[in-house]
Amino acid sequence: MLEFDIPLINVLDEQTMVGFTGRVNVLDRTTHQLLGLVVLREGQIFRSQYRGVQGLKAFFNIVIEGAQLVPQEFIVEPEIIEESDRQIHYPYSFLKTKTFDVLKRFQAVAHLRPPAHVKLLPRATFLDSDEEVSEAEFAVLCTLTEWSQVDDLYRHCSLLDYEITESLVSLRRKEALQVVSSRP
Repeated sequence: MLEFDIPLINVLDEQTMVGFTGRVNVLDRTTHQLLGLVVLREGQIFRSQYRGVQGLKAFFNIVIEGAQLVPQEFIVEPEIIEESDRQIHYPYSFLKTKTFDVLKRFQAVAHLRPPAHVKLLPRATFLDSDEEVSEAEFAVLCTLTEWSQVDDLYRHCSLLDYEITESLVSLRRKEALQVVSSRP
């Protein structure tokens, strides 16, 4: 397993060890703006939100930005958390293990991510063909029908960022995509 210094994991290790219940607020270290949060109950992660995204995707986006040295600050606040607030149902030990896999896969394809301002659309000829697509490719194609700008695709697609990038690469090889606009 690769070793990463993951600021969020360092904070969560401490909080899960003591069975913490409350919020771990994620702030931009330079502006102190709230970027997101991770909610725990009795040391288990219940939900997460980050930059307009929720659930596991938000959790992993916090981790990825922290590993990329985006300056983050964490403020731990005790709070009463109800069972009904739960969105994430995996034990922390699983999430921690999965985090290293997600980071490894993200780093492997990060340089392949298209620029945020590029607009993509599925090619009509591809959609009319009998070419098979994976579930991830299908999710990307569906999201592209509503959100054509790359930045919006990554924000609105339910897949993790590395899965979106892998799917875009695969769809490009199949000549399934066309660049509509590449101006910033």
